[in-house]
Amino acid sequence: MNGKEDVWDKVEAFRREHLVGSLQHLPVDVFSLVELRLGLDVIPFDDLFAKYDSDAAITQDFTGIYVDTEAYVFWEKGPVWKQNRLRFSVAHELGHYILHREAATRARFDSFDDFARWTRSHGGQKYNLEQAANEFAGRLLVPVERLQQFYDEFAVQFDVKLPHWRSYEGVRSAFADSVATKFGVNAQVIEVRLDREGIWLAT
Repeated sequence: MNGKEDVWDKVEAFRREHLVGSLQHLPVDVFSLVELRLGLDVIPFDDLFAKYDSDAAITQDFTGIYVDTEAYVFWEKGPVWKQNRLRFSVAHELGHYILHREAATRARFDSFDDFARWTRSHGGQKYNLEQAANEFAGRLLVPVERLQQFYDEFAVQFDVKLPHWRSYEGVRSAFADSVATKFGVNAQVIEVRLDREGIWLAT
């Protein structure tokens, strides 16, 4: 279900259709994307993170996205790592919206709790569902061409200064830290993308 290449195809089709004009800029403005381009409601949900271990969750009818009230209120004022986590969480829910809406809509849920149980059990496929949504979010927020560009620029500089830099411990993490802010994600997301895209595999 939703192999990597299939998810990538859907991300790039989504990008071509919806990330236009100012939405092409980094970091991706997920709330403008959700509300203005897709017409989905953003609904504050008290203690969403405490109850469901997530900053965001798609509604059971796929017409909106619940967002943890505290995270949403402090979206522009909170610490950067929380902003990054919320951005990724919203992008993850967009992944469910694009990849899994059809199957979930057929199931018809009476409540959010019913929907949450479905996403946890879904025929034993929770891992696949969540991995696909994570892959969608990562590729959406970190366009491969831009990541490759930053890597190439980094490589050119270090090839001159430190010829065997790729084998040095900590250099890959330092690169991830240095570019994460450009994409509005945490450094771990960059390291995952480096692996998934085959740009710089972990050793």
